[in-house]
Amino acid sequence: MSRYLTLIPYLAAQKILKTSARPEFQVKTIQVTKSHGHISHEPVFSRLTIPGSAVSQRDGYAVNASDSYIATEAAPVEISSFLKVHTGSPVPEEYDAVIMHEDVRQDSPSPSCITIIKPARPGQNIQKAGSETRVGSIIIPAGHLISPEDIGAMIGYGVTSVQVKKFVAGFIPTGDELKEPCMAPGPGEVIASNCEMLAASLDTIGIESLIYPIVPDDPVQIRNAIELAVRECSFVIISGGSSTGSRDHSESVLSEMGTVLYHGVAMRPGRSTLAAVVDGIPVFGIPGTPAGALAVFRELIIPWLSETGYPVPVENTVQVTLADSVPSELGTDDFILMSVGKVSDRYKAMMVPRGGGQMSAVKSNAVLHIARNSEGIKQGKECIVRLTRSFPHPDNIYLFNGLQDPILDVLDQFLRKKQQKLFFRKASHEATLLSLRNKSIHGGIIIRQGNGGSGRVQQDYSFLTGRAYAIKIADKEYILAAKIPPDFREGKKYVCPELSDDSLLYQMMEFYFQKIQVNNSDINRKSSECTTEQEIIQNIIEDKIDFGPCSACLAFEYELQGPVIGCDSIDLVIREEDMESEQVKNLVKVLESDEWREETWIIPGYNLKRSGHITLLSS
Repeated sequence: MSRYLTLIPYLAAQKILKTSARPEFQVKTIQVTKSHGHISHEPVFSRLTIPGSAVSQRDGYAVNASDSYIATEAAPVEISSFLKVHTGSPVPEEYDAVIMHEDVRQDSPSPSCITIIKPARPGQNIQKAGSETRVGSIIIPAGHLISPEDIGAMIGYGVTSVQVKKFVAGFIPTGDELKEPCMAPGPGEVIASNCEMLAASLDTIGIESLIYPIVPDDPVQIRNAIELAVRECSFVIISGGSSTGSRDHSESVLSEMGTVLYHGVAMRPGRSTLAAVVDGIPVFGIPGTPAGALAVFRELIIPWLSETGYPVPVENTVQVTLADSVPSELGTDDFILMSVGKVSDRYKAMMVPRGGGQMSAVKSNAVLHIARNSEGIKQGKECIVRLTRSFPHPDNIYLFNGLQDPILDVLDQFLRKKQQKLFFRKASHEATLLSLRNKSIHGGIIIRQGNGGSGRVQQDYSFLTGRAYAIKIADKEYILAAKIPPDFREGKKYVCPELSDDSLLYQMMEFYFQKIQVNNSDINRKSSECTTEQEIIQNIIEDKIDFGPCSACLAFEYELQGPVIGCDSIDLVIREEDMESEQVKNLVKVLESDEWREETWIIPGYNLKRSGHITLLSS
């Protein structure tokens, strides 16, 4: 049994909103210069006649057309009644045509005459008075979305102010756990961000927003907030409290105040959503999670606004080939965030991991809708996605799988300066190579053995078919991290973590000990929960160990220091057939550039001397 009062189909929810809810607009008079993106409430009429008199459309001579009828190049006509004019010059009423300079000879013996070599017709090259607009003519109609061009026309035709329909959205954040933006949250607390996120989106289409103070999970206070919002706003959005838990009061309060249209929609994310009408004002309850709030906003509220006649921009769509199999629940409309990029000559779409919080929306640039009668779409299938961002264009987005490392964030930041973007998704070594083999991605991020340690297991590239190349992004340095670097010449007995013999960190540390001839009797290897770099650092901070191996970039964050004990190469794997593509060649140029090497000052622990170096991989 569903835990929602009613779980109706997504299309049914859209139909209910279309037929049962209308936003109330407000009418305001604003300056024309401030009217971009607003909707005109009444027709706007011109206050001027433009042009005010007949004007020339060319540089030349104003003449009577009848004086030129018989003129030819072989038998030119000399006339004495004319006026020299320029483009935009008034044309006196006694003249009815303008002859261009090219059709007039300048060899007349009399300065008071001109020689015409081509006949003119009445009205030639003359713009009549009022031909553009006249006093009282309509410039823009009622219900028109005002553009920059409309503003220019209204100003040019003497209009200084305009009446517009103003839609105001009210946002009510609810929840005992919420903290106001810009305040540090405590244990179990969350910064309220949904309302600001959605208000910013509405601002781009000309809808003003009022964000009310956070309301705790109290029915009385929620009711008071709704009563205020429906008096001041065209429609209201309540963030949080729309489910059926013990602290979810939106549905019960709204059912007492007005009519609940639905409670629960078979869509994911966003099942716990509701809609109601209170005193004629539509009220929406949306989930408190950012993913659910954004899905309900995009898939229900924005389409509803469009159905009511509000000019919502149409989102661009693109046909893609899925780089992954995308599962879905039968009976549920699924809206999956995707990242789309152009791989070779086709658009590919990678699924952004679910449950990624707000970062999922940040990293995505498209939405895939899987209808309720489907259990998903298999990898390699073609489908249509809606783009949620216009910049950068998918042609300029790189799709990568593989190793996760901070240097990738720096590379993405650098690419943004060139109107490009890197989308990266963490994946195992084998999954990365399989994606490369299936031509689903531009490349895979791998880590290859550098110096520091012997007998380390070489990576297996047998999953690839055909040859592949490794393009170096950077060499990642590892250090023997400590609050105070150890001096093994002092004869002091130091404590370090006991690590697995086959771990990268162990091999680098042992290689360094051999290199500087450290006596094992000087080291106490403490058995502790130190299997990751973060755990090693925590043990150093708590003085449980004196030092331990970890990446230099991570150690720097905790103000630890120590000698470099080794490095590994962070590489981009590219299929041989793609090495000559413009996308890959552009990326190699980026990695080889001095500008890229200078960029990494913001993140220590990486050596970029060989960045962009290309190596043939051996399977």
